[in-house]
Amino acid sequence: MDTSISARSNIEAWYARYAPRLRRATRRIVGNEHDAEDATQDAFLAAFRAHDRYRADTDPYPWLVRIATRKALTIAAAHRPLIDSDAANFAPAAPSAEDEALAYAEARSVERIVASEVPVALHLIGGLRFRDVSERLGIPAATAATRIRRGKRRLRALLAARFAYEATPSLTQRSKTA
Repeated sequence: MDTSISARSNIEAWYARYAPRLRRATRRIVGNEHDAEDATQDAFLAAFRAHDRYRADTDPYPWLVRIATRKALTIAAAHRPLIDSDAANFAPAAPSAEDEALAYAEARSVERIVASEVPVALHLIGGLRFRDVSERLGIPAATAATRIRRGKRRLRALLAARFAYEATPSLTQRSKTA
C-alpha cells in the first residue's frame, strides 16, 4: 500500500477521533473558537506531512496534542499586541549570578517533582487525561486523579512561593476541577 494513502487514512481516522479534544485544548490557549479551529486544522496538516516520523506502535494523541499546542501558541503569539517604542528601548538588567543559581535550583525542584510523579508528568507534559493516565499506568482512575491533583498542588505551591502571584478566579476554579 502506498504510504501516502496509509497516512491519509490514519489522519482521517485520527481527525474523527481526536479533533474535538484538540479543538478544546487549543481553544484554552487561543481564547476563541475560530483560532482554535485553525490551530486544529494546522496540527492535522502538520501531522500528515510528518506522518513518516510517527511511531506506529504508540498512541497518536500525545503527539497530536504537542503539534496542536505549538500551532495554538504560534497563533496566540501572532495576536499579541505590539510593544510600543518606549518599552522597546527599555533594556532589563542582566540577572545576577545569585538569581541565576536560584532559578536553576527552582527549575531542578520542579523537574524533581514532575519526574517523581509519573501521573503528573503524563498529564501535564504528555497531555493525557486522568482516564488515559490510569489506563497507561494500570491504576484506578480515582487514584490517577488524586496523584495528579496532589502533584499539581505541590508544583503550584513551589511556584507561588517564588513568584508570589495572586490566583485569579479562573485559576482557582480550574484548580478545583483539574
